[in-house]
Amino acid sequence: MRLRLAPLLVLSLALGCGGVSARTSAPTEEEFRALLARGSGSNVAVTDVTSGDPRLQPRPFPFPVSTVRGRVISAILTLPRWEVQDSSGPVIWAVRTTRLWRFKDDVFVLVEPQGDSSVVLARSASRVGKGDLGQNRRNLHELWRALERSQPGAGTATFGKP
Repeated sequence: MRLRLAPLLVLSLALGCGGVSARTSAPTEEEFRALLARGSGSNVAVTDVTSGDPRLQPRPFPFPVSTVRGRVISAILTLPRWEVQDSSGPVIWAVRTTRLWRFKDDVFVLVEPQGDSSVVLARSASRVGKGDLGQNRRNLHELWRALERSQPGAGTATFGKP
């Protein structure tokens, strides 16, 4: 039994345990853009137009910012283990809790105008640990799929895919 617990203990120490955010509100738009500029890492995933990973591509929408913001919040509210923490400013802050270990990931979303349309930028980051085993990329993918489902005629061209 001791040998079976050892890998779990090592994994727990490598990833960190729990995680409490020091935040009380979503970052400002400037803080969010600075976080995006840092890029993705071993426990962070950010959208970037140059990314080869489709999960990390910003998402365009043929709707105004106010409509898309409402849909982002609604989509988050449909997801299990996701909570909207703050949506009072331009950046939406959500928290996703993993099922097994109860790790918390902070997900920040900004909807910005792009001509007559909007584009969604996002960042998902683990609160603790040095690696996330790909969870933050999966978080963004889960958000994108929820947004696709929230669109009229889901699965059609109404949702702008990169």
